[in-house]
Amino acid sequence: MNEPFYATLKLITGEEVLAEVCHEINDKTGEDFFTVVNPIIIGEMTKIDYQKGTMVSGLVPKKWMMYSNDDMTIINKQHVISISELDKFGVEFYTNALRVAKVSSPIKRSVPSSENSGF
Repeated sequence: MNEPFYATLKLITGEEVLAEVCHEINDKTGEDFFTVVNPIIIGEMTKIDYQKGTMVSGLVPKKWMMYSNDDMTIINKQHVISISELDKFGVEFYTNALRVAKVSSPIKRSVPSSENSGF
């Protein structure tokens, strides 16, 4: 197994996902894929106050799969346009944004596997 690293992945859908990533190869089929843990996306929010004549812009982190209670997912390599390792600043930004994304997620509890089985 390869060592995990923090990265940003640009997907063919246009989404940019930040996550802890590990590159894997299926032993049976030889297919490449990425295991991503705690994937988040960052949206931009702009608010205009017409009375004051000001505009405020900010970044809004969200879980990539908002209604999933599983923190790990698999992305096939063929769905990735580009991948880049995060630098020290990027890792710090990601870890802070991840905390905000988890707090704002609609799913805040873990679902017992005895009640819900399978993927």
